[in-house]
Amino acid sequence: MAELSNPRLIEEMRWQLREIEARKAENAKALAASAGVTEVTSPDGVVTVTVGPGGVIGEVRLADKAMGSSASALGDLITATIRRALTGEPAPRPALAEDDHDEPIDTVFDL
Repeated sequence: MAELSNPRLIEEMRWQLREIEARKAENAKALAASAGVTEVTSPDGVVTVTVGPGGVIGEVRLADKAMGSSASALGDLITATIRRALTGEPAPRPALAEDDHDEPIDTVFDL
């Protein structure tokens, strides 16, 4: 490696500092752009939608188990999840199974 003289070394360090500052500015810009991003997942975890400022859909992700659904059911689920992401509507509460309880149960543990 060629030896750098002091003036060249100082100039190289200044260039690196400018590069660092430029990257910091890019990161700050990206962070500001990502502010206001909403991510909504369907109640069954099959569909996840990311919506940015202005209602721009950034991403639609499907879990592997989505392939077990019919095309029609999957389309409906994607549409419903996008609608929830755009409107801020809460997810519907999943139906209770027979062994689930609405009321909390007091549990006593012997120590």
